[in-house]
Amino acid sequence: MGINVSQNTETAEGVGLSVSAEEELMSLKKNADVIIHGTLDEDYETRTQVADAENNVYQIDRVYTITVMNNYKGMDGAHDEVGDKIDVVYPVGFKQKEDGSFKDHLLSLSDEIIPIDSGEYILFLDDLDGDFYFSNINHVYKKRRMKNLITSQLRVSQ
Repeated sequence: MGINVSQNTETAEGVGLSVSAEEELMSLKKNADVIIHGTLDEDYETRTQVADAENNVYQIDRVYTITVMNNYKGMDGAHDEVGDKIDVVYPVGFKQKEDGSFKDHLLSLSDEIIPIDSGEYILFLDDLDGDFYFSNINHVYKKRRMKNLITSQLRVSQ
């Protein structure tokens, strides 16, 4: 099974830039530590970690559990078998604690927190000290039509 990129010239917008989706996708394919085909449930755990202890600022992450169906790149050894589960982290923003409790306001890391629903996905991941992160949340491809949550530039072929 290989990963193919469509040849059209549509562009995708992201973080104030207009970048050719093919160039971005090829870069992701080359630079991602891990590329897997897997299933996930839209449920996630919220994780907090200290970002700035002096000012009581915490990073807020969503942690999704992925069941591996195919391993295209990386994942040598642990968690590379069909059915293995890995956690994937999606950092969404920062919150500050005041008097031991979080303030209501979330300082988001992007203009929009992209919702991820249940299904099969092709995922480009970075391995940061044993934790897996989406390489680029704008390139999360859901199976059925392999539709990118932002664009539709990827298809999978046998």
